[in-house]
Amino acid sequence: MASVPTDRFLRFPELTERLEGLAAGRPELMDLSSIGQSSEGRDIWLATVTNKETGPPLEKPAIWIDGNIHATELTGSLAALYLIAKLLDEYGQDATVTRAVDTRTFYIVPRMGPDGAELAMAERPRYVRSSARPYPRVDQQDGLIASDIDGDGRILTMRIEDPNGTWKPSSADPRLLVARDPIEAGPGPYYRLLSEGEIQGWDGVTIKGAPPLAGLDMNRNYPVEWRTEGEQRGAGPYPTSEPEIRAVVQAIVDRPNIGAFIQYHTYAGVHLRPYGTKADDAMDTFDLRVFQLIGRKATELTGYPAVSVYHGFRYDPKDSITGVADDWAYDHLGVHAWTTEFWNPLRAAGIEDAHPIEWWREHPLDDDFKLLAWSDEELGGEGFVDWYPFDHPQLGRVELGGWNTAHCFRNPPPSRLEAEVAPHADWAIWHVLIAPELRLRSAEAAPIGEDTWRVRMVVENAGFLPTQVTEQAVKRKVVRPIEADISLPEAAVANGAEVVGVPTRRELGQLAGRVLKTSMLGGFGAGSDATFDRALAEWTVRAPAGTTVSLSAWHQRAGVVRTEVTLGR
Repeated sequence: MASVPTDRFLRFPELTERLEGLAAGRPELMDLSSIGQSSEGRDIWLATVTNKETGPPLEKPAIWIDGNIHATELTGSLAALYLIAKLLDEYGQDATVTRAVDTRTFYIVPRMGPDGAELAMAERPRYVRSSARPYPRVDQQDGLIASDIDGDGRILTMRIEDPNGTWKPSSADPRLLVARDPIEAGPGPYYRLLSEGEIQGWDGVTIKGAPPLAGLDMNRNYPVEWRTEGEQRGAGPYPTSEPEIRAVVQAIVDRPNIGAFIQYHTYAGVHLRPYGTKADDAMDTFDLRVFQLIGRKATELTGYPAVSVYHGFRYDPKDSITGVADDWAYDHLGVHAWTTEFWNPLRAAGIEDAHPIEWWREHPLDDDFKLLAWSDEELGGEGFVDWYPFDHPQLGRVELGGWNTAHCFRNPPPSRLEAEVAPHADWAIWHVLIAPELRLRSAEAAPIGEDTWRVRMVVENAGFLPTQVTEQAVKRKVVRPIEADISLPEAAVANGAEVVGVPTRRELGQLAGRVLKTSMLGGFGAGSDATFDRALAEWTVRAPAGTTVSLSAWHQRAGVVRTEVTLGR
């Protein structure tokens, strides 16, 4: 994408500069605003992309996309920036992009967690889960603290020779350490593996991992099934306690035209959908089927499978993650909500059908060699660093090396970044284009007496999804019915013109879309195509011929239509 770099990640000042440049270059299509500040005072930037000449952002169906809530998952911010650039660069050139920007609104937050991302990209990096705010303690506790002790910009692995160590060099390739046999008691050498770092409170004997000073996980801080720190680490002291989450939640609630939500993470190469805490049979059947349909399209466009978190992405089969973004957006707001986990290094190395969680617990040793060969052949050896000696200030002579996870696991290597994120922009555009779309079908006035007229307006849902988007939205009462309104000129009203017998504002309910209609053999007969996508608003007006009345209809998720009718013409 010409207007943004796609082979590296941007630190906060450059990210800000790029966003400001994009907005300045296409002011008719993009606004840039801050929805709040991080705990360290950095702006949380929101790009609002739509063609302002075709209507204001809130009057169009919308999608919300944010990324980089987790500090090291920098691909999310690049993918969001790439989407913004694609919409601006290809507007007027690509028919689908042009239609999307003309008729829809994109709300895009490239970097939700700017503080943690800055630490991850520092010259001497520090890796935190999300926010840099100290929590649940304000003081660093004793133990091994992961850090870049040799100042080369990487946090690798330390291997220390130890007769009681778990690991030994592989006979096939001594760079790779493999587990000792359960009853092996040979001469070794054996090694102990630790994260590169220093030990606070070193007693000369014991080494333990220090609890992280910045222990928050902001994707546990959303107001859905939230649990305390004692039940779920990193969730914060209360729902939306973190300024970043509070800003995003408020921004989304303030934009009721949002009907779709995607949050960008790494790494697993999968699209995740709700619920994380419930089986599929707990979801409304209609909503489940639509989620599955959207997921199939996501797989078609990106190659990533689409799975339920509960059924396919739980870290512990006896526990569930709560307080997460996609569950909140679907369960509380009734929007189609997804978490995209970019990048799967296992697939890149030719390891197929590996479960994105279970593989890390146990897998064939051959897979390690496939990864090592991939690093040698495609990454120039930068994925796996040959062991080299280092004089540790506390442990003495150690070796540093092993997998450079920041280079090829947490995110794709630079050469693969654009190819990895590009298809997801297409999916985001497709996703917002299936939104409901309110359209005027007809408007007319017919005489029914002297200076008395029947005024009729017919609106229809020209979108694929129903106006409410999901049944969950109706259940939660977060989506209003279509409202139609008629207004007469003030001068006419002053002279006695009036709407007779009914309120000027009428509720028209929700309108169906075309979703789940896949075959002439479906739907149990001709009645399946009844006009549930159409509604009539009707008023009786007493006014002289030649009076022009204004008609409008709006739905928070389907948009607004306006027209005028002149009586007697």
